[in-house]
Amino acid sequence: MWLYEENYRLLQRLIPEMEAGGDRYFLSGSDGLQAVEILILERCRYTTFIEMTKPFLAGDEWLPDLAMQLRLYHDARVLEVVCYQGCLRIPARYEIEQPAPFHKDETRQVNLLLHELLMYCLRNHYREIREPNCSNV
Repeated sequence: MWLYEENYRLLQRLIPEMEAGGDRYFLSGSDGLQAVEILILERCRYTTFIEMTKPFLAGDEWLPDLAMQLRLYHDARVLEVVCYQGCLRIPARYEIEQPAPFHKDETRQVNLLLHELLMYCLRNHYREIREPNCSNV
């Protein structure tokens, strides 16, 4: 459970005003490149459903964007990945058969990936920026 609580805390540090309003946020480091885009898909009293995307550039080659859909539970103060790279449902550990394309701990792995991304953003001083132009994203 520590991972879900820590991810919630880290996202709150990156965008402290997210609960107050706004439907789209761009986070970028001092170089202004490869911004993280956060789009609010749904707001409810106790939860917020968001989509987070991060483009990747390796040398001169663009790689597929990292795309996750996340649910924030404000009353419990936890954040969980519910969708990853177009997979609409990450199966629970007990649902995975041996020949399945998922690992037994797939849910934990994608939440650890989110944790690493949020830590990367904090270490590299990502801050909210105004909507970037197409050449910077």
